[in-house]
Amino acid sequence: MKNILLILLSFTLFGCSKYQVVSKVRVNLYHMHNPKTNDIEVILTKQELEVGKWYKLNRIKKIDLKDENRKDN
Repeated sequence: MKNILLILLSFTLFGCSKYQVVSKVRVNLYHMHNPKTNDIEVILTKQELEVGKWYKLNRIKKIDLKDENRKDN
């Protein structure tokens, strides 16, 4: 039982790496960086993110451009 709790705890803490918002490029478009892995993400979201704060990517509601284009047709 303790092993299962340790595994779940490790996934919770380390499962999804955090990204820092480097800049707000345009309205709803953010440049994010993970210094541990040197990954860079540019995401489109309706959420208001703050420059300098850290976020987990799986917790940000991203805008899917494919779905947005279907609505326009």
